[in-house]
Amino acid sequence: MLEFAKANVSLLTKDQLLKIIEVQSSIIGQHLSSDDSLNAITRLAEQLTFATGAVVELVDGDEMVYRAATGMAAKNVGLRLKRETSLSGLCVKENKVLNCGDAMNDPRVDKAACEKVGLKSMLVVPMAHQDQLLGVLKVFSSKTNAFDEVDIQVLTLATKIISAVLVQSSE
Repeated sequence: MLEFAKANVSLLTKDQLLKIIEVQSSIIGQHLSSDDSLNAITRLAEQLTFATGAVVELVDGDEMVYRAATGMAAKNVGLRLKRETSLSGLCVKENKVLNCGDAMNDPRVDKAACEKVGLKSMLVVPMAHQDQLLGVLKVFSSKTNAFDEVDIQVLTLATKIISAVLVQSSE
C-alpha cells in the first residue's frame, strides 16, 4: 500500500483537487500503463497551471531524460540533457522547487535555448520516492512570472502520483 505524507493544499481550489483525484482514479481504475499514466499527469499539470507545456524528466546517470511531454515540448520525448547544465538537473541536485520567473534574466538557465523555443518562465518540482530522487516535473510558459504558490502545490501533488507510478512500474 502506498502512503503519502499530508500536503498543505489550502490554496488549491476544489476543482483543481477534483481533477487531480480524477486522474489518480483513472490511473488506478483503468490500470493504465506507466507511459499512459505519465502522459495523463503531464497533461493535467499543463492544464491546471495554464502552462504552455509540461515535461516529466527522469534521472539517468548524469543526464535528464524527457519521459513524457505536452504542449511545445511534446515532440521532445526521449531528449537527453546534461544534469549539470539544466535547471532540472539543479532541481534534482538541490532537491527543491525552482521557479524561474524570467528566463531571459535568470543565470541558472540557458537563455539562448529558452529564447529559441519562446520559453519565458518555468517551474520545476523534484520527484522522489523515500530518499531516491527520480526526476522532476516541469511546466513552462511563454509568459514571464507565470507560476505561483498554487502551481507549486499542484505540481507537488502530481509528483507524488508520478513517483508512485514509477515505483510500481519498476516492481
